[in-house]
Parts: sequence; structure tokens; C-alpha cells
Amino acid sequence: MRDEETSATSSSASSLESSSSTVLFAIEGMRCGGCSAAVRNALDARDDVEAAAVNLVTETAAVRFKTTSMIVGSLDASIESAVAEIGKKGFKMTRRELGRAAEAAAREANARREEEMERTKWDLYKAWGLTAACLGTHLTHHLHALGLHEYAHTEVLNALAQPWIGATLAMGALLGPGRKILVEGAQAFANGAPNMNSLVGVGSLAAFGLSTAGALNPQLNEYGQWTNDFFEEPVLLMAFILLGRALEGRARARASADLRSLSSLLPLDARLVVPDRASEEGEDPADHSVMLDVDRAAVKPGDLVRVVPGEIIPVDGVVVAGNAGVDEATLTGEPVLVYKTRGSDVNAGTGVFEGPLTIQATSSGDSSIVAGITRTIEEAQGRAAPVQRLADAIAGPFVFGVMGISAATFGFWTLAGDAMFPGALMEAGSFGAAPWMGPLKLATDVLVVACPCALGLATPTAVLVATSLGARNGVLLRGGDVLETIAGVDAVVLDKTGTITRGKPKLKSVYATSGDDDWNILSVAAAVEATTTHPLAKAVARAADLRFETTDNLTPVPRASASETEPGRGVSATVNGERVFVGAPSWVDEKVRGVGPSSDSFEEAWAESETCSLVAVGVEGRGVMGMLTVTDEIREDAAATVQRLKESGITVHILSGDRQAVVTAVAGELGLGADSVALGGMLPGDKANEIEKLRAKGLKVAMVGDGINDAPALVTADVGIAMSRGMEATGNAAGVILLNDAISQVADSVQLGKNALGKIRQNLGWALAYNAVGIPLAAGVLLPEYGFTLNPSAAGAMMAASSVAVVTNSLLLRGPDAWAAFTTASPSAERIAQKPTDSALDPPTPTR
Repeated sequence: MRDEETSATSSSASSLESSSSTVLFAIEGMRCGGCSAAVRNALDARDDVEAAAVNLVTETAAVRFKTTSMIVGSLDASIESAVAEIGKKGFKMTRRELGRAAEAAAREANARREEEMERTKWDLYKAWGLTAACLGTHLTHHLHALGLHEYAHTEVLNALAQPWIGATLAMGALLGPGRKILVEGAQAFANGAPNMNSLVGVGSLAAFGLSTAGALNPQLNEYGQWTNDFFEEPVLLMAFILLGRALEGRARARASADLRSLSSLLPLDARLVVPDRASEEGEDPADHSVMLDVDRAAVKPGDLVRVVPGEIIPVDGVVVAGNAGVDEATLTGEPVLVYKTRGSDVNAGTGVFEGPLTIQATSSGDSSIVAGITRTIEEAQGRAAPVQRLADAIAGPFVFGVMGISAATFGFWTLAGDAMFPGALMEAGSFGAAPWMGPLKLATDVLVVACPCALGLATPTAVLVATSLGARNGVLLRGGDVLETIAGVDAVVLDKTGTITRGKPKLKSVYATSGDDDWNILSVAAAVEATTTHPLAKAVARAADLRFETTDNLTPVPRASASETEPGRGVSATVNGERVFVGAPSWVDEKVRGVGPSSDSFEEAWAESETCSLVAVGVEGRGVMGMLTVTDEIREDAAATVQRLKESGITVHILSGDRQAVVTAVAGELGLGADSVALGGMLPGDKANEIEKLRAKGLKVAMVGDGINDAPALVTADVGIAMSRGMEATGNAAGVILLNDAISQVADSVQLGKNALGKIRQNLGWALAYNAVGIPLAAGVLLPEYGFTLNPSAAGAMMAASSVAVVTNSLLLRGPDAWAAFTTASPSAERIAQKPTDSALDPPTPTR
């Protein structure tokens, strides 16, 4: 039976566009998981918002407004209202722009982040300089500890040991490098959404207040002097916080480097060609035109652009003049030059070598494949993995909970702790006669050690690294939810034509009735097939063109009109005044039933049916007049991919529109197991029904297809995977798109999902375990038994290390051995700077 898979070469990225009701925003001012939770909660609480996802790493929010907001003018009003509401929470939210404005905004945001990192670096230097000076005030104690008593009380050291010196240094740290933290923490408190800065600010001010109280009130100490002032604590605290923030910022920048690299693949400008007259046959329009540089977004379909060697093609299009080698590694991952000449398709983001090209745009400047890929990756950061719900549930009330635990710690050790564990506070730190000094220090430790950032970064960093890594290696994932789903897949259903096979079928044989010749059958079939994009139809049309080019005295292929297609069955059209049906033998028999020969009469064609697809050609009123056999090679990596999936515990199934005999033969060649299903004769709805049966058994199913008729099955499956050749037809229904058009990427995407989900779980486990252990330690849980307590600076160092550990763990996904399945070269803008070493510049064989 004719396979229903339709292959379409995408010249635009329209399939990658998100729903018009989903808006992407940039958000400034988020510092930790508490901040992102505050933004998300505010958006979720709005009546006009259906769903919202906030990404702390990329500082973005994807908001899907309800359809009632899609009335003209109403969406803009909803956006304006949402922006204002988030502004009241202390965050700046702006809608992400499109086209050049988007790229300019992205560059501005990147420059702003780099400026922030530079400012943090200088604040870090200041903080550690003050820390060194502050530690110098305790040099007397250190010299005594080393036995150098005669050097411990020089005039200079005695002066440095004065409390007011430490107080001055501590105040300098708070008002200098720590000022931004204090101000932002206070603003968060005022907006009713305290964050990590709020906790650090309260903790550092409490430490400073304790030391100040001791310096100004010597009577607080039973010995009449303050021996345990800790002015160095707020200084050390700020130093460790800024160190952690600097390291975290660098790690986050590395995590988003791939996304920035993809965003930079497209040039901002295009060289528009404006001819002064119509071009003659074979003439280059650039030879008689005015050329001017314009915004890439201004280029529209049909416009002409000029690209010279060393430049990047700005739009998808067709070459109208020129010959050149083009580096397509950005899309294929292969570092070779592909020969392009008149009539060749070219894609934005690919580099030109060897010669200039004049290109007619087939998409607008912002609708190219690469632009769509970049947008999809950006939007993927706003689709959180379901496992993130745990972190979200905790991050929202986390800061308030920590403040409550801090207050409870102070209350316990003040009211009951010393009575229950006599002498514990004195033994631990000689806190002096004031009963509230020790409890207050412990309460400060609780505030500082708590880390909402680790919770907020656990999922987004792993999703960002995984989706960017996938895109660099040809696997485009739509978000964290897709990553988590594909990681748990139990069954993979494969389409045959264009998925298991190369999708480039070739005509093998033509059989005609005794009263007709094979060219008449082939030319009539080609006329009808020219009206559709089915892979088998393209094979028939190509074969007819080639024979006409290479054989003398043949009549031209006639024209067809009034074409009608029945998906999965065939196509009919009027040719030379007769209604012709081309498609599955059973379908053609049904259409011309009772008149003339049927498809069963072509025994030679049926003899090839186990290895070839059969296409019948019938004429209304005359019966089946001929049969065509078409073969399509199985991809070289198909069997190995099936084996990889089976080794991962995944069952592999085949659902195809082709004949059962062909599907059975393919299943045997691939080595499908006894528990696998291999069914032929499947219509689009049949495939969806079979997938529903698998899901009803409790299996999580992934469907892989490449045609528009696969869309129902792709939507029905838990996750749809589309081959790149059918991206335009199936992209909206698919959660994963395989850009390199290789079936091995199915196993790659599953492995990436497993790796990413593993990192997410590790991150969440670490973040939860750290806070579950660190907060009780800071509260003094080990104080009665072991005399162990933290100090604010140590607590701050632990908190900073916690965030850095989460981001660093996510970055391990990018390690050279983390995902050995990916062997293709990594595309980047820098690749265009030099000619690839291996080239494929042999011109293709010309066809009609």
C-alpha cells in the first residue's frame, strides 16, 4: 500500500513559531529562586494568564495568556497590565522584541550582564582587600598563637586591635561592595517578596550590630572587656557572597554560551539587490542593479540579496545567479562545502566561499530556519520540567520559612536552650554575660547559610545546557518538559518512509498493459504525481524527467489539472481529458472497479512487492493501466539505532502506510524483537489508534515521523519526534526535531533526556540536602553534644558554594565524554572564518 508519509523540505521556520498567545518577556532584577517564585506567583495569580514559566538563568518568562485576551487590543492591554504588576514587585519586565530589535536587545542584555560581572569583580576585589585589612586587626592573637609574644603588642598592632578600626572596615564593606546587596534586599522586603539578598542583608547587619553592641557596651562581657567582637564577620560574609556570585555568574555565562553562539549566526544586515530592469536569461541581476545594506528583518520573500565570499547568508532562498561552495555545518554539523549553483536552495546562517551568490529570498529575514531554531531554544528555557514543580513549591515560601526558623532559633536558645544544655553557649563561643548574644549569632547563621538560589538554579541551568547542547548537535528540544518526558520513554514508534528509509525513493520498474507502452504510463503518472509532495510521487516525477532528458523522440510529460489528494491512499487528476488515479493498488482498484484490468493482473510487479513499494496507475473507464515499483534504501544507521534503543530497555515498533510485506521485511532487517509491533497499511488515524493502545498499557511512547500525515500520531504520543525534512509539516506537533535528519538522533535525544534529568535530580537533591543539613547546623543542633557552631562568614561561604556547585554540575553535561553519542561537529559562527579542510565542490548532475 502506498506509504502516506509526506516529505517537505522546509524553507522557513514557521513551524517553529509559538502560539501567538504566548509572549516571551525579559526580566531584570531576579537574584535567586525566591525572586523567580515571586514573579511566577504574581503572573499565575492574574485572571488573564493561563500559564507562566520563569527562568532564573536566562532571566526570561514565557507567559501564555488566555484566549479571551486575544481579542484585538486586549492582548496588548494584558501585557501592559502584567508588566506594571511585576514592576510593583521590584522587577523590570519587558516584552522580547523580534528581528533586529530582538538582536539589539539581546546584545544590550549581554553587555549589561558583562558590565554586572565586571562590577561584581571589582566589588570582590574591594571586599577581599577589606577582609585582609580586617584580619590584620586580629594579628595580635595570631602572633600569640605562634608563640611570638614579644611581637604581639607593638604600637601599630595595638592600634589596629582597637574595636573602632574593625568597625570602620566593616562599615566600609557594608556601604561599599555590599551596598547593592543591602539595598536590593531592603527593596525586596518592602515589596513583600524577600529574597536571598534580604537574608544576607539581615545577617550581615545583625553581625555588625552584635559587634557594635559589644564595642560600645563593655559591661556585656563578664570580664569587663569585649574579647569576642566579630567585626570581621560582615566583611568576610560579603567577600564570600561576592566570590560565590562571581563564580556563579561565570558558570551561568558558560551555560548560556551556546544560545548566544546560535543567536550570533545570523548577520544583522543584508545586501539588498534592486535591479534597474528585467534580467535576461542567464544574466545576474546584480550586474545591473543598485545594492544597499538593509536591516535583515526588512527582507521579504521575493527580494534579491547578494552574498560575497566570507559572508553569512542572511535569509533562506534560492540561488538565481552565481556558483559557490557553502558551509552548511550550522544545519547539518558536517564541516564540508556544498556546491551551490542556479536553482539550489540555500539557508540563512550558512557561510559562502569560492564565489558570490545572488539569492532570491523565500522567507522573510526573521522567518529563516536558523532564526526559528534560535527562537525555539529561547522559548524552551521557559518550559520547565515537571520535576521543577517541587523546587517551585519550596522556593516560594522558602525565605519566609528561613526567617521563621531564624526567629525560632533565637527564641529557643534565649528561653530554653541554656537551661536544657547548661554551659553549651559559653563553651562554644564565650559569648559573655549577655544571654541574648549567643542566640542572636546562631539566628544570624541561619539567615546566612540558607540558599534559595540553589533551588532556583537546579532545573533551569540543566535545561539550558541540555537544550543548547542538543541544538549544537542537531537535536532541537522544545523545553524541559520534553526533556523529562523523553527520558522516561518506554516505546519508540517509527514511521518507515523517510524515517527508517532515506526518504529518497527511486523508481525501479514500470509495467504496462499489453496495449500501452511504459513511457506513456510513466509520463501520465508523473503528470499526476507532480501535483503532490509525497516521496514516492517525487521519485516518479524525477524518473520521468531523467528519462525525457536522456532519451530521444519522447513526448513531453503532459500537464495535470483538478488534482485531489486522499492522504495515505493516492492522488487523482485530469490528464489529456481523462481522470487518472495514481496511488495504492487497492485504492486505484476501488476507483476504477469493474472496468478493465485490475492491479492483480500485474504479476511481475507483485513479485517485487516484498522489497519495493507498489504504485498503481488507473484511468477512469479503462481500469488499471500500469504498475510502478519504487525502492527506498534503509538508512545505514537504522539497525544500530534500534539496537541502542533496545539496549536502553526501549521497545521499538513500526507503523507504516506501506504494504505489510514490505514492513515485515524491514522489521526483520532491523532486528525488531518479538514484543515489537510492525504494521503496514496504516492510515494516519490508524497510527494514532495504535499509539493509544500502547499508552493504554502504561507505556510512555515516542513517535518518530517526517510527514504531515504523521501529525495525528505525533500529537497522540507522549512526545513527538520529527525528522528535519518534514519539519514544516510536523514541527508544530513535535516536541523534538532532528535537524541532521539522522535516525540515530532518536537514540541521542533519549540519551540527552536521561542525562539532563539525572543532572536535574542531582541538583535538586543537592539543593534540598544542603539546606536540610546546613540550616540545622547553623541553628546549633550539634552545639550541646560537640560544641560545634558555624559563624556568619563560614555560613556565607557554604551558601555561595551551594549555588556554584549546582551550576557547575549542570555544566558537566557539556563535557567531552558526557554524551559520546554525538559525533558531529559543533556549528558556531566562528566556523565561517576559515574554509573547511574537506570540501565537496563537485557540481551535481544537472536534471531537467
